[in-house]
Amino acid sequence: MDLLFNPSSIAIVGASDDLARIGGLPIRFLRHHGFPGKIFPVNPKYKKIAGLPCFPTLTAIPEPVDLALIGIPRQFVLEAFKQCAEKKVPSVILFSAGYAEMGEAGRREQEDLRNFAKKAGIRVVGPNCIGIINTHGRVATSFTSGLEMEFLIPGSIGLITQSGGIGNCIFTRAHDRSIGLRFFISSGNELDLEAADFLEYFVEDGKTRSIALLLEDLKDPRKFILAAEKAFQKGKPIVALKVGRSDKGREAAASHTGAMSGPDAIYDALFKQKCISRVLDIDDLLEVANLFARYELAAGNRVAILSTSGGSGALLADLASDNQLCLPAPSPRTREKLHDLIPAVAGIANPMDITTQFMNDPDAIFRYLKAFAEDENFDILVINFTVSTSDRTLRVAERIAAFAHQLPKPLIVCWPVGNMARQAFTCLERANIPLFFHPSRCLSAVGHFARYGLRRKMLLTV
Repeated sequence: MDLLFNPSSIAIVGASDDLARIGGLPIRFLRHHGFPGKIFPVNPKYKKIAGLPCFPTLTAIPEPVDLALIGIPRQFVLEAFKQCAEKKVPSVILFSAGYAEMGEAGRREQEDLRNFAKKAGIRVVGPNCIGIINTHGRVATSFTSGLEMEFLIPGSIGLITQSGGIGNCIFTRAHDRSIGLRFFISSGNELDLEAADFLEYFVEDGKTRSIALLLEDLKDPRKFILAAEKAFQKGKPIVALKVGRSDKGREAAASHTGAMSGPDAIYDALFKQKCISRVLDIDDLLEVANLFARYELAAGNRVAILSTSGGSGALLADLASDNQLCLPAPSPRTREKLHDLIPAVAGIANPMDITTQFMNDPDAIFRYLKAFAEDENFDILVINFTVSTSDRTLRVAERIAAFAHQLPKPLIVCWPVGNMARQAFTCLERANIPLFFHPSRCLSAVGHFARYGLRRKMLLTV
C-alpha cells in the first residue's frame, strides 16, 4: 500500500474548476499543503484547472498514475474503474456514495465493483469515504473541510475511521490541541481495503507509535485479530471507539455505511482479549492515543499525584483507585530531598498538596517533579493545577515545557480550569506534554496506559 500513502502522481477524476466542490477541493488541498508530486485533473469539460493541464480521460494522461481520486456520480464509476485498469493505476480512493448504505441494490452494485477491482488488481479505499492524509508526506488526498487548516502537524498516531464526519471532528480537534497524526484514513464502506488492512500497515510503519480506531463493524474479524496480535507483539497500542453499542446505534451504523454490526459483548470481549483500550468518546480516543504516542510504555501502575489543591488531590486519588492505579508513599530519600519545601499546611505524601504558593516559583515545582520522578516507588507522574491566572499559569507552563523531557518518568498534566489559562495550555500542547482538562478522563487514560504496560511486561517475562 506504499503507493497509496506515498504517491508520486495523483489523478482527480471528475475534477472541477470550482475549488470549493468535491472535484476541486483535493486539488486545492494538495497544493495548499505542499504535495511534492504531480497532479492530473481529469474532466473532458476543461483544458486547464487551477493552471494545471486537464485531461479528457485517465488514459490520456501521458505519465504513470499512482493513485486516482474518484468523486463522480455512481453511474459513471465503473467506467472510471475500467480506465484505471487500462492505465494500470494501482490504487483508487472512491469518494462516491450510494452503495451498500442504500440497501440491497446498492450492496449488489458495490459487490460488482469489488469483483472488477479485484480482477484488475486495483486496491480501493471507500466508497462513501472522505479520503486519506499522510501528514509526513504532505499527501492530502481528501475533500474534508478540516484541510482548510493552515498547516498539517506531523505526528505518530495512525487514525482509522469508518465514519468520515466523526473522523473530521477528531482530525480538527487534534490540530486545535497541537496533536500530530501520522495518518488519517476514512475507510467508508470498505469495498476492498478495510480497517484490518490499515491496522496491519500501521503496525509495520516505523513512524506510527499508537493507533486510534473509530469502528462501526469488522468486515473480517479474523484478519483484524491477527493484525491486533501483531500490534501487541510489537508494543503498538490500539485505542478503539466502537459505535453501535446499543440497538439504535447499530441501526444507525447500518444506515450509514451498510455496516452489519454484531452484539457489543463480542466486541468488548475481543478488545479485552487483545489488550485494545476501549473508550466511549472522541476526546478520549484522541487523548489516550496521544498519551501512548508520547511516551514509552509504562513500567507499572504506581502513580504519584501532585496538586495545587488538597481537595483535587483527594478527587484524583479516588479516580486513581477506580482505575486500578496504586498510590505508594514517597520514599525516605524523596522526603529528604524535599524537606525544605514542605508547605506549612501539608507534609510530603501521595497525593502531594504543593499548594498554590508554588505557582509563584516554577523552580520549586521542578524540584517536586524531579524528586518524585527519581523515586523508585513511582512509574508515572500526574500533576494537577487549579490556578487560572493567565500570567502565572503561562510562566509555570513554560518552565514545565522546558524541563519535562528531562524527567525519567512519564509526566501527565491535568488542568481543569477555564480558558483564562489558554496560553498555558497551548504552551504545554506544543511541547507534546499530554494535557487533560477533566480529572476523570485523565485518570482513565492513565489507567489504560498503565494496564497496557503491565500486560506487555507480563508477556515478555513469560
